[in-house]
Amino acid sequence: MPAIGIAVIGAGPWGQTLTRAFAGVADARVRWICELDDERRSRAGAAHPDVRLTGDAEEALGDPAVTAVVVAVDPARHHEVAMRALATGKHVFVEKPLALSVRDASAVHEAAAARGLVLGVGHVLLHHDAIRRARRIVADGALGGLLTFASSRTTPGPPRRTGSAWWALAPHDISLALHLFGERPATVTATGGKWGPSGEDNATSAVLHFIDGRSAHIEVARFAPRKSRATTVAGRAATLTFDELAGPEQTLRLWTPQHGTVLLPCDGVDALTAQCREFLACVAQGDASGGNGAHAVDVVAVLEAGERSMRRGGTPQPVALDRATDARLEATSFEAA
Repeated sequence: MPAIGIAVIGAGPWGQTLTRAFAGVADARVRWICELDDERRSRAGAAHPDVRLTGDAEEALGDPAVTAVVVAVDPARHHEVAMRALATGKHVFVEKPLALSVRDASAVHEAAAARGLVLGVGHVLLHHDAIRRARRIVADGALGGLLTFASSRTTPGPPRRTGSAWWALAPHDISLALHLFGERPATVTATGGKWGPSGEDNATSAVLHFIDGRSAHIEVARFAPRKSRATTVAGRAATLTFDELAGPEQTLRLWTPQHGTVLLPCDGVDALTAQCREFLACVAQGDASGGNGAHAVDVVAVLEAGERSMRRGGTPQPVALDRATDARLEATSFEAA
């Protein structure tokens, strides 16, 4: 069976990371790197001398040897580039967030479904072994009732590009909350930094309210004194902690009154590698049901509701998939994080 041909569109920092990850998967070959910026394109060529370079995505999309397209452009262009790739019959992997509005995210998801194509979205933590195990623990009811999710995602220093910390950082934690709880919330209450013409904010505090009384508390911030990637899910019987920065033996911990803290070792497989492998396995099998487009649309709906809440003084906002509620983000140049 020939290797799956891949075109990567976008050679920024995260585009380079995705290129390396997909190039390292057996039975896959990165055939094209598409980038408008001359300097970025040159760096990508130096790192991958056997890959063809172009500033015109249509050149790569027209190559019949390309089966899948990786979209790693600025988030404002995710919808446009993904739709172009789907229109040429290519399977598509899009870095998160899928789009900057429910309207655009839904359009990409529906276009992939209509064509029977795989749509993967870069919610990488869903492929972490600790999160797979955590979901089983939550689903089994081991934590007890009335669950509370709490996460802190902070990073020192300014971003590579200006833009929204909420849209750049929070997708990870929103994705985890929806995945572990198995549904999307009813409303979001959020407060953040000043929203100017650029839409830039450096810190956001949000609460996702679920109809059964569960809640998810999400904190994201830049210019923090230290890097933090901590998540807890607490119930009446136990508390589960996921530390993304810890080693495999320390990543997942379960606390109970009876036994104190117990370490739950994980396999240590790189989540990004696992994500790329699973996407390409679905492509090889032609299994469009293996994508996560619906989940990605839900994440965008929560992001959109949180933005509306911030712009309206922290009032609760419904998480709606109704495209009429679209509140497109104006600042679109942030990098994936």
